[in-house]
Amino acid sequence: MTTEDVQQLDLFLAAYQQYVREVLKPSQTEVMCYLGERQQPSYWSRHRQRIGVPIPSPIHSATSRIKRPEQVVDKILRKPDTFPAGLRGNSFRAMDDALGVRVVVYFLSHLTLIDREIHDSQELEVSRDEPPVAYMSANATRVLSLDHLDQSEKESGYSSVHYTVRLRRSSVPEPDRPWFELQVRTLAQELWSEIEHHLGYKPGKAVSVAARRQLQILSLQLSAIDEHFNFLYEELNRFQQEVSYRGTDPLNVENLPSVLGEIGMACAQRDINNIIKFLYSRGVETVNDLRRLATPRRLDMIRNTFLSVTGRPPVSLEVVATLAAISGAESEAVETERIRSQIAYRGAWDEIRSKPSQEET
Repeated sequence: MTTEDVQQLDLFLAAYQQYVREVLKPSQTEVMCYLGERQQPSYWSRHRQRIGVPIPSPIHSATSRIKRPEQVVDKILRKPDTFPAGLRGNSFRAMDDALGVRVVVYFLSHLTLIDREIHDSQELEVSRDEPPVAYMSANATRVLSLDHLDQSEKESGYSSVHYTVRLRRSSVPEPDRPWFELQVRTLAQELWSEIEHHLGYKPGKAVSVAARRQLQILSLQLSAIDEHFNFLYEELNRFQQEVSYRGTDPLNVENLPSVLGEIGMACAQRDINNIIKFLYSRGVETVNDLRRLATPRRLDMIRNTFLSVTGRPPVSLEVVATLAAISGAESEAVETERIRSQIAYRGAWDEIRSKPSQEET
């Protein structure tokens, strides 16, 4: 590498560092804020089919990353036809994966829900030049109603849905606003992706026929597991819509959403087990136990105390946890004391979770 090449590289890296600071970092913060709102079950409440059915809450996790400088340089040098300007600012500004975002959902049917959300979004613009691609079989895209997307299959068995999007509203001026890659996949598909990455497998890489075949077999098995979990999820949803129960029946995953619906509360599918644990730990085990505990007076007391102490109404999980905490209280004064203690406990836990661990500092 000549002195001139070194100087050019230094200028390029300095320009990319500025681009990261002024464009990519602010965009990353705004995107994660957007996704943070969509990780809250309350956001998806409008997708409930009826009262007494859990809120879907499809997002398990959302992560993002900005390409490291050496990765950007490597990509430009590997793809001169795509980046004819070479090591110039025009190259990294044209790179639609300098910022990458990944959303992991629980079940296959959640891919459809997220796809609808992205295409209907007032916050995200989907690229027309780089249309979304579903990396899965043609049959899978048809079953999931994703056949309006471009479809492709990876030799390794990798599965995911890729979108190229950008924010419609941002602190970054529109001419500089970056397009970024948004990957959406299930937990099982994420497992496959992580294993594939760890093994270092790439299409076209020299591996034995046996190893390549093994990767394909494992991919098919994980796909089958994904389909089975999705079937169980949809069956549980059907049971929850059709469930009938008596007051003496134990609270369970099938009847809890409907029982909570009786008292004007909703729950997310992901919170049901925690809610049942809260209630059972305090001896609230049957439908009638919960009905007797969740009186209008207690519910109003919980909501008003939350508003007074925190300045906001409690979410359903907080209401149920607080009901469990006041179970067995001898008087209204004791109930009020326990409600305040529950709020303080929750606040302390939220503060602990918000502090970075030693590994993060």
